[in-house]
Amino acid sequence: MSYAKLIDGVIEFAPINKGSIMNYNLAIPLLTKDGYKPFIEVDKPKNDRLFKITYCENETNISENIEYLETESQYQKRKENEEIQLQISSLETDIQNLDLKRIRSICEPETKDETTGETWLDYYNSQIQAKREEIRDLKERMN
Repeated sequence: MSYAKLIDGVIEFAPINKGSIMNYNLAIPLLTKDGYKPFIEVDKPKNDRLFKITYCENETNISENIEYLETESQYQKRKENEEIQLQISSLETDIQNLDLKRIRSICEPETKDETTGETWLDYYNSQIQAKREEIRDLKERMN
């Protein structure tokens, strides 16, 4: 267990050595005489929900408290929006790759499908349009 002092909201942990005293941090009577108290750490959340640590001091110890900066539903919405943004980025990369193919298809006009008369340019344009619609739908879900 570690010992600490709470000074103006900041934790000061006991030093390992103090002057000529070696292992000062293990000398409990000296620590308590100098105003150090047992420091109780809380388990930090395993997820990345936003929080801050505050400290509470009573007569026997100093403890950490977790203060969440977002509700569980806000956290879930943020995670969902991050996932949607990843999907949008992937679709935008797909559009860039299709756009390069579309540029080539303008220079080399060939028919993709002889029965329908669809050209490669038409095909890439339709693929890009479909991906843009997916992006639009994803952005609507983010709001």
